[in-house]
Amino acid sequence: MPASLVTDYRANEWTDLVHKGQRLVGSESSSQFGLGDIGLEMVPLPPKGRRPPVKAYKLLAAYADEVGLERERFEEYRLVSGAWPKKQRAKNVCWTVHAILSHHHDRFEMIKNPPVYRRTGERRWTCDGAHRALGWKTQVPESMEERLRQVEDVLDDEMAVEVVERVMRREAVVKRVAEKPHVRETFNRAQASRIREAREETRKLPEVQRVNEQQEVLTVLGLCSAFASGIGRTLPGLHLAELSEDSKESIREGLNRVTAAVEWTEHVLQTGSTDMDAALERLIEGES
Repeated sequence: MPASLVTDYRANEWTDLVHKGQRLVGSESSSQFGLGDIGLEMVPLPPKGRRPPVKAYKLLAAYADEVGLERERFEEYRLVSGAWPKKQRAKNVCWTVHAILSHHHDRFEMIKNPPVYRRTGERRWTCDGAHRALGWKTQVPESMEERLRQVEDVLDDEMAVEVVERVMRREAVVKRVAEKPHVRETFNRAQASRIREAREETRKLPEVQRVNEQQEVLTVLGLCSAFASGIGRTLPGLHLAELSEDSKESIREGLNRVTAAVEWTEHVLQTGSTDMDAALERLIEGES
C-alpha cells in the first residue's frame, strides 16, 4: 500500500482509515438499496414506455417525507434498485457506482470486470472508474485526455485566448504545434478569414470609398475617352462613304453595340443595377 498523500498519517494508519471508510460506504449502500427496494415494493417499475399513475408518485413522495428523505433522492434509490435486481448487485461495489452504471445496457457483465485502480494496481470499481468506463468526465483525471478535458472545462473563451498566447511564447511549444497539419490548416483558415474581414472593413472607410469612387469614374471616363479619341483620330482618314453596303452594315452593327453599351451605362447610373438581359448581353458581346 503506498504511503498516504497526507504526511500526518503513516501507511498503516491510512490503511485502517480506508478500510473503516469502506465498511461505512458498504453500510450506506445497503441502506440505499434497502430504501430503493421499499420504493419498488410500493410502486414496481412499469413496462418500458409506460409511466406509473400520478397517485403512485404521490405515494412515493408521502413516504419520502415521512422518513425524512428528499423526494427526488428516494425516487433515484427506487430506479437504481429497479436497474439492479438483488442477484446482480456486486457486494463490494458501492451504490454510487451501481447508480452510474445503471443506464448501461451491458451493466451486469460490466460490473463483473472492474478496471485497474491506479493507486493500488488492484482491480476494483471506483466512482471515477465508472465515469471513465462510460466516457464521462472524472473527478481525478489520470490520462492526458482527461487532464485536458478538465482544463477546457475551466477555461472560457477569453481566458483560453490568454493561455494560448502565453503558451505560444515557448519556442519549443511553437515548433511542436507547427508540426501538426490540422493546426496549421485551422490557423491558415482563420488568418485568411481575418484578412477578408479587414479588407471589407477597409472598403467601408469614407476615405477609401472616395478613392474607389474616383477610380471607378476614371475607369469609365477612360473607356469613353479611348473610344472618342480613337474615332476622332481615325475617321478623317477613312473613306466610309465609298464602302459597299455590306461593309457599311457591319459598321452600323458595331455602332449599335456602342449605343447599347452607352444606354446600359446610363441605366446603371440611374438604378445602380448592373444586371442585363440575355439579348443585351449578346448584342454588346457581338454575338449573333
